[in-house]
Amino acid sequence: MAGLYFEEYTEDWERVSATRTITEEMVAEFVALCEFTSPTYTDPDYSQRLYSGRLVPGIFVLSIAEGLILNDGLTSKRGIYLLELTPKFLKPSFAGDTIHNVVTLHSKRLTSKPDRGVVVTNHDVVNQKGEVVISYTSTRMIRTRAFVEPETTGA
Repeated sequence: MAGLYFEEYTEDWERVSATRTITEEMVAEFVALCEFTSPTYTDPDYSQRLYSGRLVPGIFVLSIAEGLILNDGLTSKRGIYLLELTPKFLKPSFAGDTIHNVVTLHSKRLTSKPDRGVVVTNHDVVNQKGEVVISYTSTRMIRTRAFVEPETTGA
């Protein structure tokens, strides 16, 4: 599935992603990979005592939320690059939480090149309780319908 062209983002546009459950194993792998050495993330018993559950790093939740949108194909074959993310971490997330991403248009503008524009979207990452755990905007360079795919040469 191809994503949206710049022109297809309208004032009333909204996309709700699929859901994803964050497992203990996912948290452990992310924490190890990124070397988050705080017992808040490395010691499930410690986290359980202090926070009533295995706390998930907010940046990991943000990454999953972005993955849900990318997996949904929103920018597939239309996104040029990500310019900016501005997250606000509002509530903690815990292993076992199931999240989804609700995306709406914030603003858009054409660039000096007619084949691309800048699209700013609002994102609310929502858990299974209906709570917004992260709110963020993303700014992306998106192709317009004027974009011409470069020709490829056969091998």
